[in-house]
Parts: sequence; C-alpha cells; structure tokens
Amino acid sequence: MQIKPKLVSLFGFNIQGDIGGMTAYRSARHRFTWFAATTPKEPQTPSQENLRARWTMVAAVWAALPHSAKAEWQLAAQTARLRITAYNLFMHCHTTQDQAILDTINNQTGSNLQLNPQAP
Repeated sequence: MQIKPKLVSLFGFNIQGDIGGMTAYRSARHRFTWFAATTPKEPQTPSQENLRARWTMVAAVWAALPHSAKAEWQLAAQTARLRITAYNLFMHCHTTQDQAILDTINNQTGSNLQLNPQAP
C-alpha cells in the first residue's frame, strides 16, 4: 500500500520498521511503503545467523565512522556512478572482503578507500 509522503509529513511521522504486524519504510524515491510483516516458515540456519551477525557488526563499524570517512565513501560511489549508496558500498566491500572491487573503485575514482580492520 502506497501512502503519500505529504500526508505522513503533515502529521510529523518518520515511520520505519515493523509496526503492529506491518512493515513500513521510505523507498529511495521517497515514497512510504507498507506491507504485511512476514514470519519465516523455518527457523534460521547457523549460516543465516552468522551472516546476520556479520552485517550487524559491519553496520556498527559504519555507524562509528567519522563524517569525513563516510563522505569519502559517498564521493567514491558517486564518482564511479554506482547506483548504490555509500553505506551499501561499504557494507558490500566489508561483508565480502573483496579487495579487487575496492581496488577497481579506487582506480576509477582516484580515491583511497580501505577495508576497515575493525570490520569482521
């Protein structure tokens, strides 16, 4: 169900996450989207739990980065004309530990992005 941002903004809401059996978020195109929350049919596997724990740790590393470091990742993503955000680029590079992708982006953009040693 699509809700017009003007209506939600009118009431001062910034809704995101699971709310009363519904999941809500604001899309990249600034539209509010709601859908029924789903429940997994099977419990998580150990590999799913490990991956989610890794994402949580990398997200914490991103949150702790200074603004200047985040801006450097954003500039690299924009200069390379990637269709992802700086956060998504950071998450991908740190969860996959793919130095080749990082080297390619550094060569294309003239940046000096590094894998953060605090990330798993």
